[in-house]
Amino acid sequence: MKTFGFVVAAGLTLAACGSTTVRHDPTGELGICPAPAFQEFVGQPFKSTRIEWRDLRVIRPGDMVTEDYVQSRLNIDLDEDGVITRIWCG
Repeated sequence: MKTFGFVVAAGLTLAACGSTTVRHDPTGELGICPAPAFQEFVGQPFKSTRIEWRDLRVIRPGDMVTEDYVQSRLNIDLDEDGVITRIWCG
C-alpha cells in the first residue's frame, strides 16, 4: 500500500508541473487496450506530452507501418505539425 501512495504522490507532483503529463500502467488496471485512458491527449502536441506504455508506436504522416494486430499496442497518429490526431490500439 505504501508503494501505491508513493505512485499517487509522484503523479500529483508531475501533474502540477504543467505541460508534461506522464501516463503508465504498472498495475495493469487499464486492461489489454489502454487507448480510452489516453484520449485526453488528442489535439495536443506530442512533444508536450510524455506518454509511457510498454508497447508504443508513434505514427507520423508518410510512415510505413506493419498491418499486424497487437491488441495491447498503443498507436498514436500525428499530423504534419506533430499534433496527436488519434490514439488507438492494434
